[in-house]
Amino acid sequence: MLFTELSAANLKQQPTIALNEQPIEDMVLVSTDKLLVASSEQSKIMLVKSESGKKVSEIRLQSQPLSICMTGTHHAAVFLMNRNINFIQVSANTLKLCSSLKVDVDVGGIAAHQQNLVMSDRGSDWKHYAVPGVKIISKEGTEIHNQDNTTAGREVFKSPRWIATTSDGSIYVTDMGTHNITRLDSSLKIIQTFSGGMLKSPRGIISLNCEQLIVCSEVNNSIVLIRPSTNSMTVLLNTQHGIQCPKSICFCKEQKKLYVAPIRGFRVLVYRLL
Repeated sequence: MLFTELSAANLKQQPTIALNEQPIEDMVLVSTDKLLVASSEQSKIMLVKSESGKKVSEIRLQSQPLSICMTGTHHAAVFLMNRNINFIQVSANTLKLCSSLKVDVDVGGIAAHQQNLVMSDRGSDWKHYAVPGVKIISKEGTEIHNQDNTTAGREVFKSPRWIATTSDGSIYVTDMGTHNITRLDSSLKIIQTFSGGMLKSPRGIISLNCEQLIVCSEVNNSIVLIRPSTNSMTVLLNTQHGIQCPKSICFCKEQKKLYVAPIRGFRVLVYRLL
């Protein structure tokens, strides 16, 4: 299904999911009825029911989680503030920490890409030659591809953050410093850039398919639909629909539900595609 009918008029707000004072750093859909939520305040990952927000399982981590992605049906990868990636097994009712990987990257976002991981590097000053960019590494930590301002020969990235991947091999990276979204191929060659007033401080981004992406625009208090083939953008949701400083987002195709977590607050807003 291509969701060609997706528009602001077709999205109806559903009951909000309360997470009992648990601030949300990032979240990802695990199944039609469960979300995996990263909570930075107490450095933990929680498996919660997508209808009620009821906690099913949780794992305490050694550092604050910054970004999370599913790497398979029952496995997730979480990047921590201490520059470790934790690999977690996700079952119907249990979370289990499997292994950890140290990386030389100040990660802003992480996503699964084929059998590997793609990460945005914010290039903080803890490294001698800090250059923001994007890397693809194996799950064992071997670097496969790298694209940054040095290799590109120009300032492409300032503060790269969330990442979305699509089945055609495309990689989309939001950048809160440039207010752009950069599209790269599977070798990290830059092939397209999205910019404009709708993308002020873009944060979480997801792909519905190769033809449609949804991104959080923090400053504009809106959720924006992007169509790469036409380089067009449409505002789906804004303050009139209860959107305030959106940070993380995910979508359930089976139930046609969009989940949005704001920067401030302990809740997830839910919208259903009618």
